[in-house]
Amino acid sequence: MEKIVLEIRSAEGGEDSKLLVRDMAAMYIKAAKNNNFVVSNEHWKEGLVSIWLTGDGVKEYFANESGGHRWQRIPPTERKGRVHTSTITVAVLEDKKFEQVEVKPEEVRIEYTRGTGAGGQHKNTTDSCVIMTHILTGIKVVRDGRNQHKNKDDAFEEINKRVNNFYKTGHDEESSEKRNTQIGSGERSDKKRTYRQKDDKVVDHETGKEASLKQFMKGKIELLK
Repeated sequence: MEKIVLEIRSAEGGEDSKLLVRDMAAMYIKAAKNNNFVVSNEHWKEGLVSIWLTGDGVKEYFANESGGHRWQRIPPTERKGRVHTSTITVAVLEDKKFEQVEVKPEEVRIEYTRGTGAGGQHKNTTDSCVIMTHILTGIKVVRDGRNQHKNKDDAFEEINKRVNNFYKTGHDEESSEKRNTQIGSGERSDKKRTYRQKDDKVVDHETGKEASLKQFMKGKIELLK
């Protein structure tokens, strides 16, 4: 059974680019369900959505989606009716088997500083604040409670959780190289596809095909194959 991860990221266009990431992710989920692919996991945050898909033929079906996608539309947040040009990027990555990792104490760097904010005189005059950094990934956690030992334990627990999530979502060196090769620069001039809302048209610059944008956003990406 084939497994892939679709990564949709914001590029140029500020807030509208982030909104487009969510719109495109919802469209890809529709496309997956239209073709009986299984959506096994989803990871949503501002400006980035990762979708895990499983099914026979899923790689080939989504292979043409990787690259820069340029949108010309009036954003929902635009009050003056102006057309904005925004871009997002899409990467199609292999879903590697994930195994839980256990962060070791020697894999983190710990700093102690004075506590700040509310908490009394003791907190503000002792090195109770813990700053813990996972050396390999650069993930940093700060715990600023009154008790240094509790802060250290809480920070280490959070580091474990965040490092595992980091690895689970495919952010390793090999995946990063594949991702960068696929998506290009993400600039407006670096486009694989153009979406023009006013004309109800989407144009694929590799296949030369055009389709109705409204139909395409229903998950019918095969219209551009």
